[in-house]
Amino acid sequence: MKALFEKLVFSEQSSLLVRRFQIPYFDAPWHYHPEYELTYIVKSHGRRFVGDHVDSFQAGDLVLLGPDLPHFWRNDDDYYQAGSVQKAVSIVVQFPATFPERGLATVPEAESVRKLLERSRYGLRFSQAMSQSVSELLEQLPQQTGLPQLLGLLTILNELATDQEAYLLASDGYQLAPGAAETERMKRVLEFVLLHFREEIRIESIASIAGMAPAAFCRYFKNRTRKTFVEYLNELRIGHARKLLTTTDLSISQVSLDCGYNNSSHFHRQFKLYTSITPFQYQALAKGKG
Repeated sequence: MKALFEKLVFSEQSSLLVRRFQIPYFDAPWHYHPEYELTYIVKSHGRRFVGDHVDSFQAGDLVLLGPDLPHFWRNDDDYYQAGSVQKAVSIVVQFPATFPERGLATVPEAESVRKLLERSRYGLRFSQAMSQSVSELLEQLPQQTGLPQLLGLLTILNELATDQEAYLLASDGYQLAPGAAETERMKRVLEFVLLHFREEIRIESIASIAGMAPAAFCRYFKNRTRKTFVEYLNELRIGHARKLLTTTDLSISQVSLDCGYNNSSHFHRQFKLYTSITPFQYQALAKGKG
């Protein structure tokens, strides 16, 4: 089974992506991304797949994954039954692969954390005792921002580095997906889209960025993201539109143009497709006038 590429988007004001999920069941596919990931299971049970390692998980499971390591969590069958009231709750912290070199390289006190991140290349599962000792700090992270959140993560990683019972998940002979060249290709594509989504982007242009023919690029992109390039572009544009409608006083027509839609009616159709309401209704609700 081929792992899907996941593009993570970080705020300009943060080097971390910290999220608490509370959903009926874990639904992420077999995927990888070029960032580190620390996953803490607050509630739920099932099977954890990391590289060529498969094991069960339950509440308290704590795993640190290195960059480009394919993984996914699947809940047990009872979570997927009609009428199920089960909840899958987790805290996921993701941070760039450059974090050790750029943020910790010149800090002697961070040596143990750097070694921990090196060991996590194939995944590390921490002991139940260690998980319990850092659980409160993990629960606090999603509520924090800025430097306190970063310091909170460093405190957790420093504590995890002392766990003598942590063990590797994937075998050291496991081939990390998809390889540096493949990661770089997708990175070029997504960075180009993030810079130019306000403009018209033709398939021929974005395919050339990937060094592929248009038809081959369309298959490549959908295989790795589970959506067509046009769907991805529209999601990005509508996400930007929602931000503008919430945080600025731009008119809806101005928002439409700023998001790359020269046709206002097309913008309205796409916005309603992704949000189920019109831009006007969304703006009114966001500003407390709905």
